[in-house]
Amino acid sequence: MQIIGSGFLSNDGLIESQKIKLQIAPVLRLLTTTIELCQTALVNAKVDGQETAVDKQQVIACVLVARILEICESIVLLSAGGFSVEVTAGIRNFLDAYFIFGNICRDPEFLETYFNSDLSTRRKLLNVASKHKCAPFDLVREYATEKVKEQLATQISDVGASEFNSYAYANKIDCAVIYDSMYRIASAATHSTPRSLEAYVVEDEHGNVVQLRRHPQVSNIPERLNDLGIFLLNVVGGFSELFELDYRSEIETLKMSYSAV
Repeated sequence: MQIIGSGFLSNDGLIESQKIKLQIAPVLRLLTTTIELCQTALVNAKVDGQETAVDKQQVIACVLVARILEICESIVLLSAGGFSVEVTAGIRNFLDAYFIFGNICRDPEFLETYFNSDLSTRRKLLNVASKHKCAPFDLVREYATEKVKEQLATQISDVGASEFNSYAYANKIDCAVIYDSMYRIASAATHSTPRSLEAYVVEDEHGNVVQLRRHPQVSNIPERLNDLGIFLLNVVGGFSELFELDYRSEIETLKMSYSAV
């Protein structure tokens, strides 16, 4: 088996990434402009208080936009470096936040569902700690007395807390198709499933691996950036409605540019 390339940080890898950056420059510029538009919307959003349900909805919407922007900015950097598989994994991270954001914007009562999901996560962690008698869980086991577990179970029951469920969140905002297509495809990279390994190898006619790739690859980065840009424009639109901002002209102009790239 032949090893092709000496890694992303090698001199050859950096030269290759520069070529990829030039190749994807048009869509990369578009996405950067979209990120800047989203940042502008965030800066111009005014939150007057944090007492009412709508106030809290707006606050968490702002926090989620910050999270979404960070994911998008990281994908820009990964794309410029030719990290094609990691770009795909980043799309899944984005979609998780995208589904939550959509629910937050649509229904302020979703905040309770979202934050209460952390109670179920806490219960899982406490239960896991009781199974392992080793250092990483010592402090958790000391904390997780039967009384603490009972109190947490009561709290979960009282508020009707359910586990974090990305599919349910996607379905509530009519994004089940996106979940069952793009999200599931991107999940392969996140979990390093067998299918995600295809990007690293070249096979012969018998299915034997003859080459292992250790270098930047453009792969489907342009398509992923295009999809990401359109999703981010949707975020700008939803955020603008929540805060009564008007970026309709900018959104439409950018959508036409994505169609033409």
